[in-house]
Amino acid sequence: MNKFIRVLSLFSLIIFMASCFGEDRTEEYNNLVSDDKWIDEVLEKYYLWNDSLTEVSESDYFNDANDFLAKRVYKKALDGKGDTFSYIEWKDTISTRVNINRTSGYGFEFEVMTDPLRTTAHTMARVLYVMPNSPASEAGLKRGDWITAVGGDQLTVNNYTKLIDGDATSLSRSKIVYDQDSVRLWKSLDIVPIGKSRFVELNPFYLDSVYTIDNQKIAYMVYNEFSTGPKNQSGETEYGNRMLNIFERFKAIGTDTFILDLRYNSGGYLTCAQELASLLVPASALGKTFCTLKYNETGNLKDETILLDPKYQMGNLNLNKLYIITSRYTASASEAVINCLKPYFGKDNIIVVGETTYGKPVGMQAFNDEKHKFIIWPVVAYILNAENTANYNNGIAPNYELNERKLIDSLYPLGDTREYLLHNTLALITTGSVSNKSYSFNNNTTTILQTSLNKHNKRGIIIH
Repeated sequence: MNKFIRVLSLFSLIIFMASCFGEDRTEEYNNLVSDDKWIDEVLEKYYLWNDSLTEVSESDYFNDANDFLAKRVYKKALDGKGDTFSYIEWKDTISTRVNINRTSGYGFEFEVMTDPLRTTAHTMARVLYVMPNSPASEAGLKRGDWITAVGGDQLTVNNYTKLIDGDATSLSRSKIVYDQDSVRLWKSLDIVPIGKSRFVELNPFYLDSVYTIDNQKIAYMVYNEFSTGPKNQSGETEYGNRMLNIFERFKAIGTDTFILDLRYNSGGYLTCAQELASLLVPASALGKTFCTLKYNETGNLKDETILLDPKYQMGNLNLNKLYIITSRYTASASEAVINCLKPYFGKDNIIVVGETTYGKPVGMQAFNDEKHKFIIWPVVAYILNAENTANYNNGIAPNYELNERKLIDSLYPLGDTREYLLHNTLALITTGSVSNKSYSFNNNTTTILQTSLNKHNKRGIIIH
């Protein structure tokens, strides 16, 4: 804190203590400002940009913790984007969960958008994928479904959260049809009942397959979150063991090529990213630097290098080329994997297909004190690769830009070789080029209003 704020704080404290006819209200004052003062202590010591904290007034220390943190963080971080990542997590919210990696919901992810046909002023949700063993899967929802109403109410940007969780209800679905002049129109499809929301496990391994095309064995994995296990707590090994088993199977089959689908993966534990990278990297790189955590220069957190772990050698595919599918939702630990593998594959041997990623080259760490009712998750480090770079504040651009959002007629299931992004990636592997033939696009710009993605994992890269 600068000298001006210290002087102002002392002056305000004196005035406060002298109020009420000389009554000493020091204890009351300390109680009122203790939360924000603690936030200040953490930020001044551990925050990555602690030398660029926004100045605040003494009155700001009486604000809600969320408001105070929002005022204090560095507004011009990351090439002017500002720090939108540091946040407060309230303990009473955590205690209501069964565990971190399960969510109370209907069990499907979606985008809320304006009518892509531009024929109505309506808002609608498009299902991106459905989680197994969920109310959504039991209701028969599938990827590509268009939802126009919930409980009989037309969907809007203000009520879309009713699609996330709640009581048993109904969902109205519509489909796109063609009239006699081949003009696209909306037609009501049906109304499906969906059961009450419940806890659904967010298993990150959504799909893994092997395709044999022209004598090539091409492994494919849809990986939707960097999580450690059903409770998603530091030290859990269940998902790490499952990942190793998947890769051992890929290796036993004799995989020639690998496609990693991160289009819906917004981040998670950096240790999980290390595990995945250790299975994908050329075997000669095991034991070398995966990433370096670059902290500020004044705190007691020392820069730390995380290595590609040789214990994963039994499942390591020893690849010399890697194909990665991305979207605007690919963020944080997903981006770290791409960036940190580049030094070992070379710039031409990691081929990214899809959209430019989100742009989050930093990680957060939890700070907890039993005196306070919340946990602080400030940005504390840059995540640098072996070449000490993390130049993706504005995202990682694809080698082949393809946007499934423009495909409005149908979305095939993930893993189906007709599915747009997978289809084109397979074509790139087998023929050397992508092909959009037989796909019908909306040439207008569709406005994405909201998304259900990221609601489960605010943390992005979690450093442990």
